[in-house]
Amino acid sequence: MITLTKLSKRFDRQFVVSDVNLKINQGEIIGLLGPNGAGKTTTLRMIAGVLPPSKGTVVIDETNIETDGIVKKRIGFLPENNPLYEELTVEEYLSFWSDMKEIPKSERQEAIDFVVDRCGISEVYYRPISELSKGYRQRVGLSQAILTKPDILILDEPTEGLDPNQRQDIAALIRDLGKERTVIISSHVLSELAKIVNRMVIIHKGAIVADETPDNLRRLGSSSQTVEIEVKGNHVLSTLKKVDGVIDVHEIKKDYFVVEIEKKLDIREKLYKLAVKNKWTLLTLVAKERAIEDVFSQLTSN
Repeated sequence: MITLTKLSKRFDRQFVVSDVNLKINQGEIIGLLGPNGAGKTTTLRMIAGVLPPSKGTVVIDETNIETDGIVKKRIGFLPENNPLYEELTVEEYLSFWSDMKEIPKSERQEAIDFVVDRCGISEVYYRPISELSKGYRQRVGLSQAILTKPDILILDEPTEGLDPNQRQDIAALIRDLGKERTVIISSHVLSELAKIVNRMVIIHKGAIVADETPDNLRRLGSSSQTVEIEVKGNHVLSTLKKVDGVIDVHEIKKDYFVVEIEKKLDIREKLYKLAVKNKWTLLTLVAKERAIEDVFSQLTSN
């Protein structure tokens, strides 16, 4: 659906995005990650058509957005920091954007009713934006982005500055919106993003360094994985170290062990049988996933 080919952007003499190639299928929810200054926001702005590339193309269903501006109407864009007109009420704000997006007058009320319902802002519809909480402000920003029912939604840090409850509310809303459209979202809250997206694309120094599902991303860059086992018995540490596939064992507290094993092995059944054989009391046995944050740090540390 969306194809980026050698997409690049230069400011003065420096490229902040360099030769990005990416294909996004219809109905996917894509997470765009990267440290500050990596080129995430610049890439999103080029995809949204609000910033022209220095070279390369953004093609949506075989249409280049630089040569055919009509395709931009298929895109809803929520910029970073969610710029709002605080002196307006929510009603006035949505009416203003209906004008800006050239929605026919005969269709405007239906369009506004749609976003008010989908974004859950009926309770604040007649209130000034200046009086709204950060959570409601994000909802109002999202309502602007989907006012024309676009099939592509681009969200730049939509949960930035929200408290945990507000982030959960916005994340649930994004998952709901993603059922009907393609979504590209950037965020610094990696664990939260991993619960929303189908793929996670990491940009570092203007280039893509990873493009994986959240589960696959956790497995990158490591030759081992860990199993945590809480067990009471005799000679546990020395016995665990002798198990085939075990690289190392650490007792992090009394009767609680972290077992480092070779990548792609699952020895939980073997450890359970070992506990039965040695008459140990087994309290916990769980495979420990590598944190997304650890992988992100490894991929963007140089």
